[in-house]
Amino acid sequence: MEKRKEIKSVLMFIATFFPLIGGSEKQALSLSYSLVSRGIKVKVLTRKVKGTVSYQNMGGVFVRRLKVMGKGLMDSVSFMIAGFFYLLKHSSEYDVIHVHLASSPAIAAIIAGKLIGKKVIVKLGGGKGVDEVSLSQKTFSGRLKLKFFAFAKPALLVMNDEVFSWLKTTQLRNLKLIQFRNGVDTGGYSPLLYQEKIKAKTKLGFENKQIFLFVGRLSFEKRIKEFVEIWDELMRKENIFQKAKLIIVGSGPQEQDIREAAKAFELSDSLVLAGAQDDLLPYYHAADVFILPSFSEGLSNSMLEFLARKLPITRLQRDLSDSTVIRNQGTALAYTVIGIQFL
Repeated sequence: MEKRKEIKSVLMFIATFFPLIGGSEKQALSLSYSLVSRGIKVKVLTRKVKGTVSYQNMGGVFVRRLKVMGKGLMDSVSFMIAGFFYLLKHSSEYDVIHVHLASSPAIAAIIAGKLIGKKVIVKLGGGKGVDEVSLSQKTFSGRLKLKFFAFAKPALLVMNDEVFSWLKTTQLRNLKLIQFRNGVDTGGYSPLLYQEKIKAKTKLGFENKQIFLFVGRLSFEKRIKEFVEIWDELMRKENIFQKAKLIIVGSGPQEQDIREAAKAFELSDSLVLAGAQDDLLPYYHAADVFILPSFSEGLSNSMLEFLARKLPITRLQRDLSDSTVIRNQGTALAYTVIGIQFL
């Protein structure tokens, strides 16, 4: 039997990276730190955005940001080409290419890997319906990409059970499909004592109120705008706005719509839009209940972090790891109402 080659270095290939933080970016950073702690050299290859440097050492994780041209399609194509030639030129610096999300960088990585004899692993993100494969099936260029994947047969890391089962019925069924789970470092998420939690809330200016917290990208599939409407109904019907506060941490394409909805509903006393935050731990420490109204997730990073914090969790979504129906909506909302009534 051929002896498996020891992996000493990994190149993470991802379209966006820190300081832009979403689920994929957070997992790429966490995984990189974990590998470095095990003695594996890690370099992250990503695009350069305004306000970032081309070269950066983040605690042993080396980040290389490539310049891109134009916007939209031009941006994607230029990054894919630049990344392709970088992979070829620096092939001696890594053993494995780990691509985060099956987008255009994955094509560059697969072709480069074939040419230089490097193993390529592509990690899918999102739950059924919002994963890259489902979205790619809706466009001509996306379908071409999927045909290329079926031909090249890269290894795919799949976090969602429903997506994993579904892929076995698609044109990608002959690829090496690997079930994979996100993880978090539980060391920083130990529960606080009562007085410590009060101090954590006071430090953020939230007083001793029951804190409901959402952390994540403010995009359509997260359904935060809809939850703000639910929050408004609860505040009006239960009249407990002096005891509870909803904190929304994150940014994204729906941020302005959510701000306008909060303003229209006059929720300034019970809702805070905190924007994107580099350090989430103070918010985790202050929170009492975690809100996850997303209709589809691969395996939510923020949910895992809250599980590590042992906080109550509400789930208003279609699937998280293996759920296939919207059966949790009523239960989650009912527990939220009951919890608020007992404040």
